[in-house]
Amino acid sequence: MRYKGVIDRLTENEKKKQYLSGYKNLCLKLRSLEEQLQSLREVEESAKIQKLSDMPKGGKQTDLSDLMVRIEIIFTKIVRLRGECLKLRIEIENRIADIPDGMDSLILHKRYIEFKIWEQIGEELGYSGRQIINLHGRALINFNIS
Repeated sequence: MRYKGVIDRLTENEKKKQYLSGYKNLCLKLRSLEEQLQSLREVEESAKIQKLSDMPKGGKQTDLSDLMVRIEIIFTKIVRLRGECLKLRIEIENRIADIPDGMDSLILHKRYIEFKIWEQIGEELGYSGRQIINLHGRALINFNIS
């Protein structure tokens, strides 16, 4: 029974990490969609060039229009996801700013908004990666998601 508080705190910290990592996950999803869009636009351009240089074929128009619909669907998803990313970033930044300790908020910002690894954060702040991980644990305790 003595360890119940420690287990609850670990569970709470894991929830906080999941919440904070949500922004990075959205950004990665957004990047993936942007890469898909770029790839589809390249296919569209090559299809248009091929259409201009080839003799008319019955199935080409349908293929190109299907491609254009797919491009529009992905573009719409990108616009929606950009809004979600911005909203979540602002929410997380506000919660990080509410942390009383400046070092705690700085570490969380560098980790979850700037996506820096422990060693980079440590180098910038004059600590070892291990020390930053320990400070990060303290910062999570002081971070509020409710």
